[in-house]
Order: sequence, then structure tokens, then C-alpha cells
Amino acid sequence: MLISREVDYGIRIVLLLCEANRKMDAKEISEISGVSIRFTLKILGKLTSSDLVESFRGAKGGYVAAKKPEDISVYDIVEVLEGGIKVNGCFEDKTSCTTSKMALCGLRCRLEGVNIKIKEELEKITMDKLENCSGFDS
Repeated sequence: MLISREVDYGIRIVLLLCEANRKMDAKEISEISGVSIRFTLKILGKLTSSDLVESFRGAKGGYVAAKKPEDISVYDIVEVLEGGIKVNGCFEDKTSCTTSKMALCGLRCRLEGVNIKIKEELEKITMDKLENCSGFDS
């Protein structure tokens, strides 16, 4: 299982905002994080539609982390950008398995436990535990 590029960049962006502890515009975020401006704006759009990042419009606009670093987990970002953890397609598309197949599926049963464990571990990793990893010099 791989973390998608979007989640990877989303973590970098949120971490950068937490470490900066000030309003930053998308261009600055893009330059420091190394994420293209187009992808930065796409990710910021999703993050601002959640409760993780707050945006401000206008000439003095920009973005800030909407919560304290210790209150933002890696899983929060995964959930916003990917809809959560899904180690198999049957967790994403509930119609791919019939009820009778799911009842007999030993793999799904085992993978559900893996899903839960991964979620729990990612919830333990908060931005304050990752600080000083973004390359941002405050």
C-alpha cells in the first residue's frame, strides 16, 4: 500500500502551515514545499473545505492551519484527501461484493482489521510530532 502523492503533498503543506504559524499565500507554500502551484491550490481547496486549513481572501489573504499541530493527525489529512484508508477495493466499492460473498470472505475479514490498525497508527502521528521535518526555517 502506498500513500498517494496527493496525501504526501497534503501532509507537507499542513506541516508547513503548522510550523510557519502565520498566514502564507499559495505561491509561498508551493515554493517552500516543492509542490507545483496548481497541485498546491487543488490540495488547499480540499483542505479548506475541511476543518484543517482556513483560507483568507484578498490582497492580504492566504492560508493558516485551522487547528493546533497536536490536533491534526496524518489520518485527518488522509481522510480529507482520500476518504480514509482502504487496503482493498472491496472497502471502497461496497457493491463489488454481495452480502453472501462478504460473509464468506476470509480476506475481507482480515483486511478490515488491517484497515483499523493502520487508521489507529496514523491517528497517533500528529503534526507536532513531525515538526522540523518540512524544511521551513521560521
